[in-house]
Formats: sequence, C-alpha cells, structure tokens
Amino acid sequence: MRAKKIKHRFLGFKRSEIDNTMMNNAFSDIFQIPTVLRRDKLSFCDTNSKSLNEWISNLSIMQLGDTSKALFAALLELSELECSETLRFDLVQILHPTIENVLGSLEKNFFNQGVISSDRNEHIIELAMLLRCYFAAIYINIVRRSSDQLDNQKFSIFALNQKKNLQTARTLATFQALQQLTQLLYQQHMLYSEPVAGQWLISHQLYEAALTHKYHQTNLEQIQGGKPTSLSNISQAYAQLILMDIFNTNQIRQSEIQALFQCSFDWAKMVQILSKETDLTKYVVDTTKDHPPIYNKKQSSGFNPNVFISTNTLLDHVTATLHKNAEYISKNEKIYLTPALKFHVQTILGTTAERRHERYEYSAQLHICFGLLTAHFYLSKAKNFSETLLLEHHFNLQNESKFMSAWDKKLSGNNEESSIQRLSRESKAVYQSDILDISVNGYRIKWSGEAPKNLRTGEYILVKETSHGHWRGGVIRWLKQSTEKSLELGLEVLAQEIFPCAVRIQADRHVSNYHPALLLKNQNLDETKTTLILPGSQIFREQQAIHLRLGKEEVKVYLLNAQLITQSFVQFDFELLNEDEQSILHKFMAQNNMDTNDQDLWEALK
Repeated sequence: MRAKKIKHRFLGFKRSEIDNTMMNNAFSDIFQIPTVLRRDKLSFCDTNSKSLNEWISNLSIMQLGDTSKALFAALLELSELECSETLRFDLVQILHPTIENVLGSLEKNFFNQGVISSDRNEHIIELAMLLRCYFAAIYINIVRRSSDQLDNQKFSIFALNQKKNLQTARTLATFQALQQLTQLLYQQHMLYSEPVAGQWLISHQLYEAALTHKYHQTNLEQIQGGKPTSLSNISQAYAQLILMDIFNTNQIRQSEIQALFQCSFDWAKMVQILSKETDLTKYVVDTTKDHPPIYNKKQSSGFNPNVFISTNTLLDHVTATLHKNAEYISKNEKIYLTPALKFHVQTILGTTAERRHERYEYSAQLHICFGLLTAHFYLSKAKNFSETLLLEHHFNLQNESKFMSAWDKKLSGNNEESSIQRLSRESKAVYQSDILDISVNGYRIKWSGEAPKNLRTGEYILVKETSHGHWRGGVIRWLKQSTEKSLELGLEVLAQEIFPCAVRIQADRHVSNYHPALLLKNQNLDETKTTLILPGSQIFREQQAIHLRLGKEEVKVYLLNAQLITQSFVQFDFELLNEDEQSILHKFMAQNNMDTNDQDLWEALK
C-alpha cells in the first residue's frame, strides 16, 4: 500500500537518511497517482458529520505530535473511503480548520529560523510538507472523480439536485486544491526549495478543467450560501498561485515572502488571465507542461502557450502607492507593503526576467563578510564607526555600547533584527565559500554548514578572491536550498571602488546622529558614476537633502533616484547642492585610494 509506505518512510526516519530524489518522487506520486478507494468505513469514527465533529473536538492542539499523526491518518483513510464525492468533500471540510491550525503550528518551527534548517526541524519540515501534499491531493481527487461522474453519468430528471451538488463539490474542491497548492509553494519559498515534480502540471490542469467546463468565474460566496471567501473565484485562486511564482521569491527574505503572500489575496484580483495574447501579455503558460509561468518572448518550438497573463494593473497600483497620498486597498497592504517590497515588485513586473550576462565555470575560494557596518569596519582599516567620524566635540559624550544600543533601537523595526547591529565577533567574521561559476558582475557560490544570521537576500557584502586581494562591494541577490545542508547563493558585485563615509540628517554634529555610509564609484567607458549606500532604515528617501561626512569635512548632498532598495540598505544616485564642493569629494576618494592597503588591515586585526 503506497500511502503506508510513504507514511513509514517519512515519519519514521530523519531526512538525512532519505535520498532527496526518492522524497520528491514520493511527493510527486501523491499528485499524479489517484488514490484507490478501498475502505467501506472509517476506523476512528462513523461516516457522518456529527461523529467526525465529535472526534475532532477530542483532539488537543497542544499535543502537536499526536494530533498531527491522528489527522494525517484520518486524511489517508478519508481519501480511500468508498463514498460519494459530495460526502467526502463535506467530511474533509470538517477536518480543514484543524489541519490548517496544525500546519500553522508546524510551520512556525521553521519559518524565520534561518536558511539552513537544523536537524531538529528536518522531521517537522517533512511532516508539514507531507500533510500539505495529501491535503491538496484529497481535493484534487474529488475534482477528478466528480468530473468523471459529470462527464460519463446520465442524471435523470429526479437526480438533478444530485448533479447540482456534484458540480458544487467540484467547483469548491478545485478552489481548495489551488489554495493548498499555493500554500505548498509558499512553504517551499520559505525554505528556498524547489517545487516537486508534477506540482505545476496539476495546478494548470485544475484551472484548465474549470475553464473548459466554465466554472472558473463562478462566485464562490454565492454557491456557499453567503459564506465569505478570501478570493471570489477559481481564476483568482490560480492568479494568486501565479503571482507567488512571478515574484521570484528566492530573491527576498522570509519576512518579505510572508508579506507578499498576505498582499497576494488583494493583488490576485488585479491580474488578467486570458486565453488569447494581447499587447499587455507579460507572462505565458503552457498548461501541458510541468512548468511555472515564463516571461513572454519567442518560445522554443516545444512550448505552446495557451494561458496569457497581464500584470499591468497591479504594477500601476503598486507604483501609485509610492505617492505621498497613497491609497492602499487593504489593511494588509498598509502593514506589509514596505519600500523594499514595493521596489522588488516594481522591478519584477516592470522589467524582463532574463539574465543579462552569461555564466562561466570557475573554481576558486571566495572571502565574504556580511553587513553594511561590517563593510564600513573593514574598509576603514578595522576602526569602529565612531572612531571614523573624527569629531572633535561631543566625541566622549557616549560610550560605544550605549551608542550602538540606541542605534539598534532606532533602526530596528517590523520584528526584524536590525540590519545595523553592534559588531560582535560573529559580525566581524570573514567566511570562505566555493565559487561555482562567475558572470561579468557576479558569482554563484556554494555555502555548506551553518549559516550566519546575516546570510540573507538583500544583505550588503564585501567579497574578494584572495586574502590579500582588494575588497569589492555587492549584494546577495538570491539563495536556494541545494544539496543536503548546503545553499547556493547568487552574488552581484555593485562596485570595484568603495569608500567608507557617514551621513546625518540632523543639524547637530553629535556622534549619535551619524549613520554609516559607503561611496561607490563605477567606471563605465568614459563615464564615472558615484552612488551612495545608506542603511535601509526608511529614514532616507528620494528628494531628500542630507549631510555627507568625508573624513573631517562635510558637504550637503541631495538624494535622487533609489537604484536599489533592500531591507539592509538603499543605493541612491545623488548630487552636490554646491557644485564648488566637487573637489572635496574627488580629494576624499583619491586619498582613500592611496591609503588602501589590505596588508595593513590584516596586520591591524592580528
């Protein structure tokens, strides 16, 4: 019995004892192989709503292990029960809220717990994945069997009510299946892992079947007697699933993945899904392929798109929220839609989704450290930030620990650890990793073993290929789970020349008013471009005048367009308010270039 073998395999052993390919194949089988109906009754209760409700009421959510085991077994039995699909749907709906509560409790154990899961969490991850897959599968099988009966069975005039109930069960089961597949994809994004084989194919098939039989736009609230739903119809559920993939969530942090998921319930209503291509078609789907939506371009001969997606309305809406009098359409948007997330959505929906540079095989070790304050420390030859300010007054008014403590409180928010933190020994650590390949402006590296807390997408980094090499500044663009206990990271180099400096907004030149900053200088042909890296604390914005401290001197600059926004930092174009002070900027960078000597840095750290 396939279900028993899978249950034994995954609930009895640690993940390290299981081959990843075997695990993915088993999950794939859940979607692709219909469950055989072999039970004439349930072992844990009678086959009716009242008995199942009584059984549910005796479960304790506090005993998570026992409850999840009991629910998993109940789900298996219910999927194998020989009964009408309308009854099966009614019974699984009774289980639904408790299963979601248990899954929510399981997922809390590994959401926001770091990008490499500990051994303690591996078992929980597998259980949550398996439970979510079977939860989706029971709805998928209801859709399959209901469709078969509606297509092949002749209903007499006295059985029209039975036919209507079966149609309702099919419609609602399709919606619930797509919702579970979206939750599964969300779970995989949170773990930076890939979908299992067949996951996208069954998603497309569910939508295509609804489209073919014309129930994709059926109002779910109406057929449920006014019961409110998060989304209005199957098309919106499919659109939400598509959005979760389009937003390319291996490029953002877990907290932002969660924020996107919350906003996607509103945004799904702004996505157009059409059966014909238009001038606004941004993404396309071939529903015969086990593949997510792809960017609309000239496709290979084997790809024949039949679903066409436009996201222009959503892009216009998110852009409108950048205005001073922004109007949000829900409480979720007000809570979750941060500047970094707006920038991410604009970037994804407003540009092509293709690589600009080819990758080349390359084997070497890369030295890497994380964080804006850490970068400032190393580029300043191992000086703490307060030392680099060279202030002659107010310098001793605060000791460093008090200064850093106040700084952390000022810059932390949204329950996130502050991106600028006191430089502990861990924060100063320089790590080595293996380079897998390179492109013109970046690296793909492999990270094995324990990951530091600040190994996160959007984090500012310094990299160099030799211990005596020259530091270059960059950002972690994406990460994903690779082989067991390892990650793949995509790093983009933002600048070859970097200069540590400081900025302030307040008029008072007090040490606590300053923030670490970096000047980036890039040479493109005959053009030299200088940008500023500032903390991602949401106190810096476009069209803002700030003071830029260069050594002992200060100039006033005007922040222009934000070139890059992450939760860690913002990269701004800027201009001097007084052009006559350009020489101060050039002199500062020239002097820093003369003083740069990595050997001095390493000697200072001994």
